[in-house]
Amino acid sequence: MLKKQQFVNQIAGSIEQELAVAAPELRKSGLIFTFPLNEGMAGWIGLNIASSRSDGLIGVNPVVGVRSEQVEILVKQLGGETRGGPSATVSTALGYLMPEKRFLEWLFEQSPGFDYVSEAKKIALAIESYGIPFMRTTASLGAVIENLEHLRFSFKESAMYRLPVAYLLGDKLDLAASYVNDQMQAMAGRQDASAFRYREFAKAVIERAALLAS
Repeated sequence: MLKKQQFVNQIAGSIEQELAVAAPELRKSGLIFTFPLNEGMAGWIGLNIASSRSDGLIGVNPVVGVRSEQVEILVKQLGGETRGGPSATVSTALGYLMPEKRFLEWLFEQSPGFDYVSEAKKIALAIESYGIPFMRTTASLGAVIENLEHLRFSFKESAMYRLPVAYLLGDKLDLAASYVNDQMQAMAGRQDASAFRYREFAKAVIERAALLAS
């Protein structure tokens, strides 16, 4: 029998092979896959794999989203927080886009009789049927801004960096400056590393907004 990590690799490889049919320009970075949608926007797929379940099964929870290259590059340039690998600008667990509208996890059993290839095809088909249409309707700066404003397909700690940068890119300079000022006011008195980092980021956003306005 294969070691668990080898089996996980086989699962991921099978999903990748199926996804490449729907997205021929698919690129891989670990368990993250991206492919071009339109100028500056990429479809984003991440495979969250639970390999230490108490029942011995391996769970796969796909997350799908959109990556704005301009937003992510500028967030990094201005000193904002970035995660390892190519980050999504907005994203959601696939199950919430499906008719079930809830967290879904595909389960794999490491046994000779289990057809893991067929299960991988089910995941790829669900991504193609529900994830990719979501990506296509979200792949614009306007849609990204609207979703970040309402914390749809995002969370506060991510949006507080990405939204003001999206405002800058959308020529909403006053909104960018006022947004980071509001965030700094909300964290007044905090001396932790996260607050310090955000203040430095906010200062860079305000300076960039002033430069673009001049």
